[in-house]
Amino acid sequence: MCYTSNTYSPNNNNMQIANLHYTGAKIAPTFFGKVMFYFALAVLMSAVGAYMGFFYFLPMIVASRGLIYGIFALELILIFTSRMWMRKRPINYILFSAFTFITGVTIAPLLAVTIAEFGGMFIIKALAATALMFTASAIIGYTAKVDFTGIRGWLFMFLIGMIVVSVIGIFVPWSNTFEMVFSGFGVALFSIYTAVDFQLMLKRNTSHEFAMDVALMLYLDIFNLFIYILRLMGSISRN
Repeated sequence: MCYTSNTYSPNNNNMQIANLHYTGAKIAPTFFGKVMFYFALAVLMSAVGAYMGFFYFLPMIVASRGLIYGIFALELILIFTSRMWMRKRPINYILFSAFTFITGVTIAPLLAVTIAEFGGMFIIKALAATALMFTASAIIGYTAKVDFTGIRGWLFMFLIGMIVVSVIGIFVPWSNTFEMVFSGFGVALFSIYTAVDFQLMLKRNTSHEFAMDVALMLYLDIFNLFIYILRLMGSISRN
């Protein structure tokens, strides 16, 4: 939308505006706007997936461990092939929505265990804490003058280390104290990831084709941040 007008004349006592024209041009979406649209879509689909998983799929997931492993495998396939489909319409919308829906389904067992142990309000508190932490990290990343994007490689190394420890934890159960430390480290890691990814968004704001990529990164940040905040709060409550 564009407007043009003449300048005010110093000799015109009435200071009237003349020749105001509406061009009818459309407002082009900004890069930030597109990222936030995809991010909102991801959060919405994840919430729907969590709801469906909790109320409809949970009995099947509990009855068959193979099913949850199959869902995890599908998640990995989608995330590792994302560069192949991310910019191919309309398949990118379908697979992006499918991936975020599936991630929502996968946390249904964690939500069920948490609600059984601490009640539904515990989830609400974790969501509120996640929103506050994510917003604070995003503001830091978006406004900071220091370039954080160079540490993304180190963050990825820490992430791989956490994945390895998580796999070991399946076979070697750890104490509640270790769970607290591990979850706290996860909260710190994904808070930093959020700040870095928001700063990365500033560097890519001239190329709209990367909007879905950045939105996916931010979604994974907030999703993992919620999981680790929930686990941290649980371990603190048990201590």
